[in-house]
Amino acid sequence: MSAVHRTVLPVRWSDQDLNRHVNNARVVTLIEEARLSAVAAWLGEDGVPDPARPRVVVSLSLDYLRPIDHGPELTAHVWVARLGRSSYTVAYELRQHGRAAARARTVLVQTDPATGRSVPLPEGVRTVLEGLVVPDPEQDSERSSGADPDPERGPAPSPGSEPAREPEQRAAAVRESGPAPGTGRGPAPDPAPAPGSVTARA
Repeated sequence: MSAVHRTVLPVRWSDQDLNRHVNNARVVTLIEEARLSAVAAWLGEDGVPDPARPRVVVSLSLDYLRPIDHGPELTAHVWVARLGRSSYTVAYELRQHGRAAARARTVLVQTDPATGRSVPLPEGVRTVLEGLVVPDPEQDSERSSGADPDPERGPAPSPGSEPAREPEQRAAAVRESGPAPGTGRGPAPDPAPAPGSVTARA
């Protein structure tokens, strides 16, 4: 199983706005569809949304790099960027015309349906996700310096910056070089839904 899930996203005619490209709100929906496809591929039955063991989105960051058009194939690359005790961060890159059009991150937290509070991820889910993590270069740097990673930071590459390595290349580099200094500690603290906040369902 590949650490980076790839799926083709259908762009509907109605997804466009008056600017003749996909509306910004529709891009969020495309990201959700990419995540559902990836989680189902990674986790099988454990990836199917279940109200008895809800995993909810507590954070979303999205960079719009280029307009997304109706017609040309739009491909999503999806991977796990971070794994915590009760949460995991999913990173996305939407590609069209051979270039990145959008990059995003969502943080998902396992919750208790009775209390709404975070609880540890099921052991089977954790075991699978541990084998899929593709760390961001900036995250590796923070860990080497002893700083705690920020689970809510946006995508590592920013518009106009030098293109980042493909997720597959980062995964290969991590496997070849081994863990970065300072990474031999337990999972980082998880974000928890703020009291009274509204979270989106996964």
